[in-house]
Amino acid sequence: MPLKELFDRIRHEEKLPDVVSERCVHELVEVASCTSCVDVCPQRAWSLDDDALNLDTTLCDGCGLCRPACPEDAISIEHEILIGDWGERKIALCACEQAVVPQKIAVVPCIHLVGVKDILKLHRQGYSEWLVATGSCSECSRNRGVKLTERVDRINAALFVNSSAPVSLYRVNSAEWQRTSNLLVEELAISRLSRRGFLRGMLDGGVGAKSAIHKLYESENDPFESPGELMPESGSSSVWPYAPCIDSVRCNGCDACIKLCPHRAIEFNDSGEQPYYRMEPRSCTGCGICVDVCSEDAISVKTWSQIENRDVALVRMKCSSCGNPVHLPAESRLRLQDNCRICAQVNHHKNLYQIVE
Repeated sequence: MPLKELFDRIRHEEKLPDVVSERCVHELVEVASCTSCVDVCPQRAWSLDDDALNLDTTLCDGCGLCRPACPEDAISIEHEILIGDWGERKIALCACEQAVVPQKIAVVPCIHLVGVKDILKLHRQGYSEWLVATGSCSECSRNRGVKLTERVDRINAALFVNSSAPVSLYRVNSAEWQRTSNLLVEELAISRLSRRGFLRGMLDGGVGAKSAIHKLYESENDPFESPGELMPESGSSSVWPYAPCIDSVRCNGCDACIKLCPHRAIEFNDSGEQPYYRMEPRSCTGCGICVDVCSEDAISVKTWSQIENRDVALVRMKCSSCGNPVHLPAESRLRLQDNCRICAQVNHHKNLYQIVE
């Protein structure tokens, strides 16, 4: 194989996403309906059939848009941005490949691969000012899915309700972005000097700011955090990125959502006099497994919403047909039948016949 062809192949493979299959919802539940990566891919590189989720590596151009679309962080591409402290300002820099900037640090294929969790992680550390440089998004073939500006707007609306400082997003021209980037890169280089060189830089007054590389990807060993866990909370009025909701009239008390939720965003509590279901929006990722497994269409997942009542009161009863103990929402329509969910679908008065040869 020619050396150039080998280098081109290596560069192409470096752009390809890695998939942690254990996290993918299709690995967790066979009936999962998530198609987030398939829907957002501008190259149609992802496909989903009855057998598997597939990536056509010959079509993938490494844009990275599938990464923030995945609710379970099952997709990872190693991109990085630059962050820096200048006095009281904490800045994050990011530019897309279409922006005309010679400096390659903090340049990613598309700025829209910066996800909600990336923004919230840096916001939690105080980095709430973003400087981005882009080409013309409206003319770009990667102009699909949720945009970075939309993510920032949704986050800021929630932060406002939660009485937290907003995220500032500034779209600057290439020259201004490059000037700021150069200053941070110089400080980053100083911070990587030897101990003697670093001390000399301190004495010379060369270190005036702190800067670092911030990774935009999760490794397999990194602890998983849901978007809600990264949000500042303000009690019952909090706005959550995702919030599971149960229709207590339709619910049949089967507990399938509780047993299959990978993050315990819906829990069954039986420690008191009256059992209840509790929704935990802080833990919800919006994966949709609970919606997929609910046979009664009793569950929905709201986005960027408040949740007025996290608890669904349950009542204990004994099925009049089979005699087994069950629990149901107090408002469930099955209570009128006085049957468990199984007996409610079975005609116990139907005659049984035996075929004898």
